[in-house]
Amino acid sequence: ILTGHYDVVSVEDYGQLKPLAFSVDELKAELEKEYGGRVMRGLTGETENNSAKEGGEQIPGRKSAEKGGTEEENEIHGARGKNPERSDPDQDFWNDVASGEWIFGRGAADMKGGLAAGLAVLLGIGEEVLDGTCGMDGNVLFLSVPDEESYSAGMRGAAGFLTKLREKEKLSYDLLIDLEPMSRDENGLEVFLGSVGKCMPVVLVQGRTAHVSRCFDGLNAVGVLGRMFEKTELSAEFAEVFDGEVCMPPTWLNFKDLKKEYDVSVPARAAGYLSVLSFQSGPGEIMEKMRELGGEAFAEYIERMDAERRMLEEKLSGRAMQKKKQFVKTAELQAANAESTDHADLASEKYVDSVSEEGEKNNVQQNFTVLSFAELSGQCREKNADGFECFLAELKSRTEARIRSGETNYPQATIDMMTEVLDWSGITDPVMVIGFAPPLYPAYHSDQMAGKEGIGSWQFKKIKKASEAAGCMVKKVHYFTGISDLSYCGTCGDMDFSGYAAETPLWGGGYQVDFDEIGKLNIPAVLMGPWGKDIHRRTERVNRKSLLVELPEILHTLIEN
Repeated sequence: ILTGHYDVVSVEDYGQLKPLAFSVDELKAELEKEYGGRVMRGLTGETENNSAKEGGEQIPGRKSAEKGGTEEENEIHGARGKNPERSDPDQDFWNDVASGEWIFGRGAADMKGGLAAGLAVLLGIGEEVLDGTCGMDGNVLFLSVPDEESYSAGMRGAAGFLTKLREKEKLSYDLLIDLEPMSRDENGLEVFLGSVGKCMPVVLVQGRTAHVSRCFDGLNAVGVLGRMFEKTELSAEFAEVFDGEVCMPPTWLNFKDLKKEYDVSVPARAAGYLSVLSFQSGPGEIMEKMRELGGEAFAEYIERMDAERRMLEEKLSGRAMQKKKQFVKTAELQAANAESTDHADLASEKYVDSVSEEGEKNNVQQNFTVLSFAELSGQCREKNADGFECFLAELKSRTEARIRSGETNYPQATIDMMTEVLDWSGITDPVMVIGFAPPLYPAYHSDQMAGKEGIGSWQFKKIKKASEAAGCMVKKVHYFTGISDLSYCGTCGDMDFSGYAAETPLWGGGYQVDFDEIGKLNIPAVLMGPWGKDIHRRTERVNRKSLLVELPEILHTLIEN
């Protein structure tokens, strides 16, 4: 199976070149013109200037700008112990413009290039079948899908389709190749046997509102959420390691209070969501960790409030003592002239003297609760099961319509739904509710499917042999950490997804993953495509030789064998 997504990200970052973002020839001409201008202004590297002077042209021939070597000679940068992509991305880009050996444009690398190569291979095999020269005993399926850059609706839907097709045609699926663009270094082009998992916890905090002049009477929801941010943002505790590879720690994508208008009250509610990547952990394990940290965040913020209040009381008590000493020294003078008494100071003194007593009286233990969304829903059902089900059905229907119209997106809609469910529950005490927002990407590794252990590494040996025959070095990497459609090719290990639906407000008509179908599918799969650079950026490009020569040859040889 040759597959990939045909959707691309936006072209807003192209600026004035936006109209040319999908026109590779016109874009290339504009970039070369811009490069020529840079040479004339002396803005490029010394090598480029020297090449321009020697060649007498704005675009220095068709040689790589790295020390004048050909692209073939310099495509493996490790020969000089460095990778220009990492050392100076801007200079590397202009070197590639000058070389003439790259195709530029949105989707050139990610990933219309890979799809084009897959179609070309399919066409070539079809012609061999028609003229009787095809020696293959098997089938090739080309599958293109939408929505990978957002929620992977295409591949999620393809899982059921592929399962039914296999049953109908009595097929066995030997290998799926997702033709995503790959990076290359001194050890060769990357081939990934797996893809990182991703889930998106949503955290909703309800505190207690108060006027800012009486802020210690309230409980700032932003403060509690901020403490949760500190405990999870880039936390190495979440970063899993597998055979020397590490997945990136969590990072928050959204964080805000839920006030609808400005006022001088302590925010009663705040919410946000974060991306959590994993190699092995499923949503259940991540939920438990988030619940534990949520309890710590609440307790630590309340403890900090109490500490700050005590410091304030001590500060005010110190002022009172100073005023009292001054008052004693001037007592005789005040007795002689009662009218000179500063009644404002006396009133202030009485207030300050009472601060400690009032603080002790108000310094009661702040109670809070941490609930998963499933637990919150359970409490609502205990309150009124039929009423809650009717309310939730209407809420889901209304929210799904807003998503379809483009009014909102999955994460924001999840926050909105959790907020309305909390309203319906009638809970007024401080609480943290944790749920999940789509999308969900289960971690996948082609060596770890039940009954097919090690098959990915076995397939990689074939890929390596076919690649070397085409003159291309490749290297095995376990996990692609950029998130991909491989997540829906099979289930690995003992990750538990049974509770995910109950923790996801939008689960159902708005969003779902058919774990049963994915489990039945269990296709050995890899990520392998052309050499690309700077995906999702205006400098996106794909190597011409890798795309037009090497990749098709590798795919054809691999399929044929």
